[in-house]
Amino acid sequence: MSLIKPFVKTPSTMEGYDEDGVTFLEVEEAETLNSNYVRIGPGQSSNAAYGYHDDEEELYFIVGGAADLTLGEASYEVKSGDVVYIPRNTFHQVTCTSEVDFEYFCVANFPDHPPKLKPIHRKE
Repeated sequence: MSLIKPFVKTPSTMEGYDEDGVTFLEVEEAETLNSNYVRIGPGQSSNAAYGYHDDEEELYFIVGGAADLTLGEASYEVKSGDVVYIPRNTFHQVTCTSEVDFEYFCVANFPDHPPKLKPIHRKE
């Protein structure tokens, strides 16, 4: 029997929402998922040093702005309303190309084990 409880949260009211981002699904709140909200300013990029995960897959739900997205060897232009799937072992990095912040929710799944660390998405 799971001790994990269902919940409803409003990320825009949580600490960190207006800054670098907010983790709204803590490790102890789900079995194999983690999730956070990410905001990247115009001309900024996610940190490439953390753009590769061998133990998780990710979904991005893009809610604002536009960006160039690198997935492995391919590049894509993504914008509000797009959904991105990133398999394990795939390099990924986004660079905001719009005049407004690029914003997305990242949902990470750890299929082999519960998440040990929060996914890291930092601005450079």
